[in-house]
Amino acid sequence: MSALSLLTLPLLLSAPAAADKTPYTRNVAIVVYEHAQPLDWTGPYEVYHDAARFGAVAGVPAFNVYLVSKTGGPLDLQGLTVTPTYSIANAPRPDIVMFPGGPAERVYSDPEFFAWAEKASKEAEIAQSVCTGAFVLGKAGLLDGLEVTTFHGAIESLQRTYPKAAVKTGRRFVDNGHVVTTAGISAGIDGSLHVVARLLGRRVADQVATYMEYSWIPEATLATGYAYLNPSADARGRRVQTAEVQAESKDFDEAEASFRSLLQQNPADGDSWSGLAYVLQQRNDHAGAAEALVKSTAGAPTLRAAYTYYDAAVEYAKAGRNDDAAAILAKAWASGYPDRNAVDTEKALATLKGHPALRRLASERSR
Repeated sequence: MSALSLLTLPLLLSAPAAADKTPYTRNVAIVVYEHAQPLDWTGPYEVYHDAARFGAVAGVPAFNVYLVSKTGGPLDLQGLTVTPTYSIANAPRPDIVMFPGGPAERVYSDPEFFAWAEKASKEAEIAQSVCTGAFVLGKAGLLDGLEVTTFHGAIESLQRTYPKAAVKTGRRFVDNGHVVTTAGISAGIDGSLHVVARLLGRRVADQVATYMEYSWIPEATLATGYAYLNPSADARGRRVQTAEVQAESKDFDEAEASFRSLLQQNPADGDSWSGLAYVLQQRNDHAGAAEALVKSTAGAPTLRAAYTYYDAAVEYAKAGRNDDAAAILAKAWASGYPDRNAVDTEKALATLKGHPALRRLASERSR
């Protein structure tokens, strides 16, 4: 299988392309402290990190995910040593701020740390807690009058400490719009997938769950409120997503027609060229796939272009167009593709061994 299938396609078939809206990247701050529960924060981190790519619009990631602690120095997170990205002194303003469980009093009992946490929570689009991280939001006064949840072993304590909240048992997460609370440990994954579905559409959340190999079953009463396609994209972006869904469903005739229609309107749409390349590869039109891949590199970052050139070289080789394959492989290397032994490691490129263009390139590199 070529690198197109292994590396490029998860990117191509996940990112809605070319929207007229100005794409926006939300900052997601994961707040950590000594002995925070590992899965409480690594689960949501994984969800938002993956959704950044799957929910990208016009190449702009949906999320910028980072860790914040009081000082930014290394922390012992129950035996896992982690150095946060930022301290509270230099952290970017979060759109989503998430507090994991563990000894959360390290946040709410520290005046300086809590002052930052309270301000960030009140100003953020979404303030999210996992497990006993709910106590941070409770002290900030954000749970009053709301239905909320927490780790099953802390239900009574949270209710006793914040009697104006209605603390629910048996709930994986509770969404109040601004405030999203989840139960303990793995429940943070469910709550985060819900937030992704709410902001970016059910399809992106499903793609993330599938990538994570996580069995996510949305709550039925909430799932009816999710858009399926990414609402961050405009009408054209949703047309691209529809074409991607057709490709994923192996409806290649419809997918090809959709991508070609989009390209008639905007021949410079690199993501639609990429989607078309996948469809053509699946139909064994390897020369067409290679040409579409080359066209998709216009305006792409250099390293992404390098990997795309490599994929195109593989497709040209499969089509028996060795001269084109060698030329594009050389271009991939010149752009930063790292595997200089590709003709030995990729079966499809074996026919390029001894090709004059590659021999000349090797000779020039040895001088």
